[in-house]
Amino acid sequence: MIDPRYLLGLLLLAGLAITISIITTADGNYNNLINSISIGIVVSTIFYLLVIYLPELRRRKIVTKAFVEQYDSFRKNCIGTFLILSQSQEYQDRDNLLVHEEFRRYFKNKNKHGEDRWYAVANSIQENKYYLDEIIFELQRLNDEIKYIKNTIYLFDSEVFDFLNRLSQTIHRYERTEQEYDDIKSFTGFLWTVFTGWNWVDGYRNADYLEKMISRVK
Repeated sequence: MIDPRYLLGLLLLAGLAITISIITTADGNYNNLINSISIGIVVSTIFYLLVIYLPELRRRKIVTKAFVEQYDSFRKNCIGTFLILSQSQEYQDRDNLLVHEEFRRYFKNKNKHGEDRWYAVANSIQENKYYLDEIIFELQRLNDEIKYIKNTIYLFDSEVFDFLNRLSQTIHRYERTEQEYDDIKSFTGFLWTVFTGWNWVDGYRNADYLEKMISRVK
């Protein structure tokens, strides 16, 4: 897909070609030559828009929409697992936990047994390989979607490409997490950054940074 800046230049060139073709119609030989070239540019531009640009634009929207849906599915499935691991299944509207502030508030607090919920999540993951594998499986699915979007559409924004590349590499690293204390500590620390918006530079961010990056792909 062509860079939007080049597309704008192409459209301007097509507009100029239309103007020239109108001015030079039915004049001398040179004018007829210019007219033919201008008409050719107009036809080529229309062909590009109909056959290449618009279908590619539609495909980008479909791919990014699928990615957003997969990201939502990843978060909802993981949240369901976190609630089980922290013995907090009584939480009613789980979609509220998709909001960073609510996730932080809830999992920083104690469960009915007086244990910090996120601490309970980390302990349960370390003790139960089934749930560790379940979360890793969800991460793998998300990583597959990241790789697909990188390989399927051209990312003009280098910041978006670099971010997705780093995220994919990070997920790949955590796909090999074992039930060792240091592994689980690092693993749950990564999950905390994903679900709460935490980073070492800005602290807690209210907006979802991954969603922000994907919105720049459209």
